[in-house]
Amino acid sequence: MTIADFRAYIDALCSHVLFDYNGKPCGVDPISHSRFDMWCGDICAAASSIDEVFSLPIFDGKSLSQIYDSIQNME
Repeated sequence: MTIADFRAYIDALCSHVLFDYNGKPCGVDPISHSRFDMWCGDICAAASSIDEVFSLPIFDGKSLSQIYDSIQNME
């Protein structure tokens, strides 16, 4: 899956996405087009847009755009 496909999937509000990054369980749960719950290990955040989902640095100080090629076990 390309990062563009990943972004479109999350933005379609289909379902939450789970993955691992640096050995931590992470995910994005698209509640609505203005609310996305995100987590990485014990760190949680809420984004208000799909752009913020990919730019918020909650994944060990990096954004989802920055870590996309390093995520594992995507469900």
